[in-house]
Amino acid sequence: MSSSISGLFDLLTKKMSYDNQKQSVLSENVANADTPGYKQLELKSFSFGDALKNTGFSMTVTDPRDIVPASMAGANAKTVQSKDTQVTPSGNSVDLEGQMMEVSKTSVDYQTMTSIYRKMISMINIAVKGSSA
Repeated sequence: MSSSISGLFDLLTKKMSYDNQKQSVLSENVANADTPGYKQLELKSFSFGDALKNTGFSMTVTDPRDIVPASMAGANAKTVQSKDTQVTPSGNSVDLEGQMMEVSKTSVDYQTMTSIYRKMISMINIAVKGSSA
């Protein structure tokens, strides 16, 4: 398997791992929605551009007229307290409705990544076996 293919698999795996970690943080927030003094947590955003830099998989400029991608700022899966929520009189800052929307979005993101991963495996199998049957 070439390094670019393995790099793409690594990238998909990192995104799925990030989504899995995000679901855990969201679950913790929802579970503590009624806990006095609990502060809502969130993960810093995942950046495909940053993840691409770390996998060694990159775009190649083959023609001087190609568009060169702009460098993207870093991102990681660091957990931080959310600053965008209102605090209730009990000191709790969990926005339950917002958290449930994020759970749905993260679930769709994860399903999309697993679908792409399966499709890539299927294409590799076709290339190795020579047919789709």
